[in-house]
Amino acid sequence: MSDFRAIPKSPSIPEIVLEEIQRLIAEGKVRPGDHLPSETELAERFGVGRSSIREAMRVLQLIGVVEVIQGKGTFVRQAGILPLMIDWSRISQTGLISEAMEARQFMEVLLARLAAERATHDDIEALRRSLRQSEESLSNMESNVRAGVDFHLVLADAAHNQILALMYRTITDLYLEVARRMRITPEMAHDRFHDHERLLEAVASRDPQAAADIMKDHLDKAYQILSAGEPETKSA
Repeated sequence: MSDFRAIPKSPSIPEIVLEEIQRLIAEGKVRPGDHLPSETELAERFGVGRSSIREAMRVLQLIGVVEVIQGKGTFVRQAGILPLMIDWSRISQTGLISEAMEARQFMEVLLARLAAERATHDDIEALRRSLRQSEESLSNMESNVRAGVDFHLVLADAAHNQILALMYRTITDLYLEVARRMRITPEMAHDRFHDHERLLEAVASRDPQAAADIMKDHLDKAYQILSAGEPETKSA
């Protein structure tokens, strides 16, 4: 682990940390299955704050590069296909965000339908746990944004199509960064939570059409807000 280089301070430290960790993986200096140092140790090695490490690791976990195992730590995932490298400097471009939302409208409606058809008992329990986390975080908007994204990830996994789940994760990375930069109001958070409640009910009831319809409405609202130039995080 001596290859971790100290990073000069800049306005986009989390992005640089992300790129550095991806570089280490691409160069084979950190391999699938490797246990990464703790958040504190990484912060010391890179010469940055723990919050920058935490933000970068959240994105790496979201797009499937690393996996956090409770009680054991963070590990580089063993995967045949590495997620797409995200150019964070382009995320603020409205056109790219709009295109990502269009892709979500098509992909997530299908994922919701498939989840209602294929979800196992464990999948439904995982959705329930994720929904409880969303409810518990309603008073903390930053935590609630992540909880909402996590619900969509659990739903994608419940569809049991690995390719679609991987494709979705690359889009979700864009969404999470946009959501992180937007102001989330309590009204938006509650609206999103109620949509997720309805999605869970449709999946648990094995009603693919209802799940697809609810997801379409859920994302239509988000897209309309985005098109109007308002924060798109109300319903996603």
